[in-house]
Amino acid sequence: MMRLPHLTLTLFAPALLLAVACSGDDSAETSATDPSTSTSTSTSTSTSTTDPTTSAGSESTSTSTTDPTTSTTDPETTTTSDPTGDPNVDAFRFNKIFVRDPHFFITPLIGCEDITDNNLPLVDSVNKQFNDAIQNDKAEPPDGLLDMNFMLLFMPLDQAAGGEVAFATGDCTAPIETSACVVKPGTEPSPTTYKNQGEGTMCFEPVPGELSSADYNPKPGATEGPCFGAGPLSFTLDLGDFQLPFADATIAAQYVGDPADEIIQGSIRGFISEEVADATKLPADIPLLGGKGIGELLPGHTKNCKKTHDDRDLNGDVSGWWFYIEFEASRVPFTAG
Repeated sequence: MMRLPHLTLTLFAPALLLAVACSGDDSAETSATDPSTSTSTSTSTSTSTTDPTTSAGSESTSTSTTDPTTSTTDPETTTTSDPTGDPNVDAFRFNKIFVRDPHFFITPLIGCEDITDNNLPLVDSVNKQFNDAIQNDKAEPPDGLLDMNFMLLFMPLDQAAGGEVAFATGDCTAPIETSACVVKPGTEPSPTTYKNQGEGTMCFEPVPGELSSADYNPKPGATEGPCFGAGPLSFTLDLGDFQLPFADATIAAQYVGDPADEIIQGSIRGFISEEVADATKLPADIPLLGGKGIGELLPGHTKNCKKTHDDRDLNGDVSGWWFYIEFEASRVPFTAG
């Protein structure tokens, strides 16, 4: 399998001569985040018409529009359609993505640095590398495909009634301006259902009790109508050499136009348990960091260098991290398998 340089070796390898896995004493980091890069608005105070659901493991109340009766976390029992064989799929490919909470920390020689949005010498931030991979073909040699491809497959898109949608990993042609996609061979879309909300309503708001006490900037934002909310579902962010498997996830975004060709204010909320984070290993051939669990990069892990706060949450009685990720996506030509 082709190795994606931007989310595996490039994500961590340039730091190898500068960084060690997170351990040791904490030091204050200097934030260089740019709030203008946020793809979501701040939480609105408008009156929500969504059905409130209580987030497990938190005293706060989520306003996601997801319907727990439509959970598709068990793909063997789901009744949703298979988008790989559906000629009426409306596909939207992610063209921007930002991790907002929690943040990733490493130790470069001394101290403890937040590398989520902050560039270090010879090391681009995690979010910059995500977006470089989403927007470019930098494989060596170039293979004609954009390096990272995530899609939402509506079956089909119905901005009035809602329906079925799936999160999928794709193979999408370069350049990004004319990209066309298929589902990546060897992967399976993760299906669920979606519901719509009109203007003046909310499809998603962050759960305050799940956000870091570090008050990261930009904060995760809300998704305002006209919009959709989807889930719950389980899916995996395929980063090439390793994966991030999310459980109990919800996805929401605002429509631009009707029919929409763009979706903005995209919000993903998904849970990774400590057990799963420890089992999700960085590639063994990366010096110093090879074989370490992704949890070691997250505050709250015993081996993480950031000791001033703990970003761990609860999902029921399971300890881990609720991730908040923002995105934007554009309609692309899609060929069913």
